[in-house]
Amino acid sequence: MAYVDIKQKSDLANLRTKIQKQFQNEKLGEQDVYEENVKLFEPLIKETKKINKQPTIVNVHQVPQITSSLPTNPQVPAIQQVSYSTLNLGKIASKYIQKMTIADEYDNAFGLKTIPEIPAIQQVSYSTLNLGKIASKYIQKMTIADEYDNAFGLKTIPESIDFKLGNSIVKIHQNNFKINNKTYKGTEGVWKLMITNDIKDINESDRETYKEIMLQTEGFLSEDGKVKSNRSDKYNKIIKPIYHEYKLHKEIVQKTDEINEAKKKKIVKEPEPKLAKANKKKIVKEPEPKLAKANKKKIVKEPEPEPESEYESEYDSTSADEEVIGKGLHTIFLPSDPNELVKRHQILFLEMQAGNTGVFNEFHAITDQLMKYGLLDESFFPL
Repeated sequence: MAYVDIKQKSDLANLRTKIQKQFQNEKLGEQDVYEENVKLFEPLIKETKKINKQPTIVNVHQVPQITSSLPTNPQVPAIQQVSYSTLNLGKIASKYIQKMTIADEYDNAFGLKTIPEIPAIQQVSYSTLNLGKIASKYIQKMTIADEYDNAFGLKTIPESIDFKLGNSIVKIHQNNFKINNKTYKGTEGVWKLMITNDIKDINESDRETYKEIMLQTEGFLSEDGKVKSNRSDKYNKIIKPIYHEYKLHKEIVQKTDEINEAKKKKIVKEPEPKLAKANKKKIVKEPEPKLAKANKKKIVKEPEPEPESEYESEYDSTSADEEVIGKGLHTIFLPSDPNELVKRHQILFLEMQAGNTGVFNEFHAITDQLMKYGLLDESFFPL
């Protein structure tokens, strides 16, 4: 009896499963590319009348016109009248294309299929689309599966010359992008990020423009609101930091709204207690003592301090702006309004990402204040 190594047998089974899965993924990927190409060219395709031109025989290698009636077998595809001078068929091709009309010889399951009607792809006037050189170059790359970014790239809109990214419509004028009435300059680097997976030779200005576009359109989210993550360098180095900034901003705004809503529910003016009629009769306002004229001139009535609201007392003991003093550098004044603190915190966060280190102390002071208010916790602290 032969000895069987169980480990080798399991490895063989795992290898077989891996190959089957890889083959399936390749087929699904090809299907996605095919669907994207159909969407891309759909605005350029219009239905036309059937081609009624008679076939033109130029040489003996072309297929002659078929005038006899075809077999009544419905499974056999019909050969339409086409201009064979355009096909430019050879002897072997002509021989086997004629066999497609013979039911006994044609393989209906795996054989070639004819297309009943071929709509004409008209030449699009680029003056109508008003595309620049850079835009034309990268829009053509949308048809190349190896270069087009199917996850985060621009998407075509059926029967429209505009495009879609995330939740927004993108209009193209020359090389620039117009999104929600705001125009973004379309440089070579920005177009490369908008269409392809290539992130080489991208300067900081192009990164910032692309980040603004993605934050506005939410082009990194799928329809169910989840991030479209993958293992590409573009996702890890470009998309992922943008998504983290988007998520942080969204969580801060959500926390602020929740706290403001809670404070509105707490601040309710209590009605004054009604006094009984018997008590009202007993309350007699005593007359103020008359002072001499000389004393009246000296007495100045001081304004009564305004009662502190419950909203302000919980966040800060004083209504004035809080003063934070650095070590001999300069005085930093922080607003007492939590909403203003959140806005200032977001601005300083973006400035520090851009390389401005001069706002470090103010950023940390606001961060400490937001943590004191409960708007931030340790997980929100970016540094």
